[in-house]
Amino acid sequence: MSNTENRTRRNTGGTGNDRRSSNDRGAGNERRTGNDRRSGSDRRTGSDRRSDNDSRNINGSRRTGNNSRNRRRKKRANPVVFVIGIILISVVILLISRFIEKHTASKKKISESDLYSMYNITKDSNEVAVLLNNILTDETVAFYEDGRVYLKYDFVKDYVDDKFYWDSNENVFLYTTANDIIKTSLGSTEYYVTNTKNTVDYQIVKTSGSDAYVAIDFVALYSGMEYSYNENPSRVRLTCNWGEEVTKAKLSKGIKIRIKNSIKSDIVYSCSGSTSVYITETKGKWSKVVTEDGYFGYVRNSEIKDKTTETLTTDFVQPEYTRIKKDGKISMAWHMVTGYASNQQLVDLVTNAKGLNVISPTWYRLSDNNGGFDSLADSSYVQRAHLLGLEVWASVDDQDENSDDGEVFPYTSRRETLINNLVADVLQNGIDGISLDIEYLEEEDGEAFTQFVRELSVKCRANGIVLSIDNKVPEIYNDYYDIEAQGEVADYIIMMGYDEHYGTDTGAGSVASLPWVTDGIVDLVNMVESDKIICAVPFYTRKWTEDAEGNLVDVETLSMVEAAGDLASHGVTANWVEEYGQNYGEYTEGSNTVRIWLEDSSSIEEKLKLIDTYSLAGMAAWRLGLENQELWNTIIKYTN
Repeated sequence: MSNTENRTRRNTGGTGNDRRSSNDRGAGNERRTGNDRRSGSDRRTGSDRRSDNDSRNINGSRRTGNNSRNRRRKKRANPVVFVIGIILISVVILLISRFIEKHTASKKKISESDLYSMYNITKDSNEVAVLLNNILTDETVAFYEDGRVYLKYDFVKDYVDDKFYWDSNENVFLYTTANDIIKTSLGSTEYYVTNTKNTVDYQIVKTSGSDAYVAIDFVALYSGMEYSYNENPSRVRLTCNWGEEVTKAKLSKGIKIRIKNSIKSDIVYSCSGSTSVYITETKGKWSKVVTEDGYFGYVRNSEIKDKTTETLTTDFVQPEYTRIKKDGKISMAWHMVTGYASNQQLVDLVTNAKGLNVISPTWYRLSDNNGGFDSLADSSYVQRAHLLGLEVWASVDDQDENSDDGEVFPYTSRRETLINNLVADVLQNGIDGISLDIEYLEEEDGEAFTQFVRELSVKCRANGIVLSIDNKVPEIYNDYYDIEAQGEVADYIIMMGYDEHYGTDTGAGSVASLPWVTDGIVDLVNMVESDKIICAVPFYTRKWTEDAEGNLVDVETLSMVEAAGDLASHGVTANWVEEYGQNYGEYTEGSNTVRIWLEDSSSIEEKLKLIDTYSLAGMAAWRLGLENQELWNTIIKYTN
């Protein structure tokens, strides 16, 4: 009951009906019965309660009009708050989901098509992916046929062993060691080691289109290469980088190798147990690895354990290239022989040649395209030379216009003819060695020439014949001569340190300036053992005539004596030019200028000093008869 109602009843005093008397309330502890409580006279009706409400509203004791309005506003505000709350919760859930997604590794395995694409091969083909020293090749260089893997010849030549050679003209495949020439033909199961026939149970060489392919087992037989082959996808892992350091490690069971360096990347391989891998690359928190059976991809660095570095070794024994090495320094000079009569000049030419111990007469010249040659060899000359304490290393050149190097060296049968007949003639005349002087080789015939050198070296080694090879000063334009390969099989490499300037193509200049010769020797000792290198010097120079505008109008080759005499006859005293390491003089003839960079005892001595500086095998000179005789007093100081 409200306070208002109590106050009203007290103010009016109330009637018996309004207030119960003490008798009505009972005597002290008397209580109403349940029926009394349920009596309508004791309880208010609905009308009474509504009346009470009206009283409360009128008097404003509980709610006012403002409260009613606030209540309506709150009812309108509640949906807005609810929506904002839902949005905030959604954002939080989204952020948590993305965080979980970002840090949860993908369980998706790479698809079969993507796996084959990763290996650069086509599914349902006979293509084989190749991992060379744990690096996948960019292009397909192998196929699988008749239960064998076949490797593309060009790939084998460039990356496995360059001593393999494919003769596409005669369909002959060869491999040359220090002492043997191994030979087979296209489609054959037979091969020859020199003259001994061997047989295998597979075709050694096949072709596909214009390309030759060689059985991987045959390559491994001679190159020392090791391999493992696996299928699905078809792949072969080749190892031939013996002596190099590699990094190995272990991956535990369950570790996933992925196609990219991301946990979201597809799985290439799942380790079923402890797995050995090679680490080929590290990028931040990831490393690229290769399994021993040729799966590759990325793992996190934290998943790698037991990382070690080791040097690759093999039980394969590489062939040993023995050589003929002369005691002391080589002091050699060429004797230009133009006919048999020239052979009679030997004694006159070498009488004052103090310290000379090797003479190279120009006796052999390729004469046709079938392996033929002309010979001016003379056994009596050899005998006289031996009596004079000289060895004879006969020169073999390619200066006959009737012979084309490109028609001789690329053909196996023609190389064989040339080598067999040449060696036979050398032996017949008692000649001590060969000085191979091939100067007109074209770049496309470079590999064929190298093969010729290898084959010739086998024959020379077997017969005790010294093999020396003449080369121009090494430069980019002539690198196809492959001096490094020559140096592996030859006894001596002769650097012809002259013709720096030779005509209109080069313009006027020194024939052999000291810096140019020195640079050549420096390059050469990085390719060949220094005690195989002979530095050849010029016994000649050139006289250059230029017009008033500096254009070359004439060039003439002069001997040492002729050059010095030419300057003297014009009253010119040559001056030493430190930059070139030689004397220089010039004079005018009308409106022309004549210039001469002299080769004399002083300039030659500067070049001979390179023998000791770089521990070279000795010196050679082109050619006898052009030198100042006093020069030999200088030469002997560096060769004795």
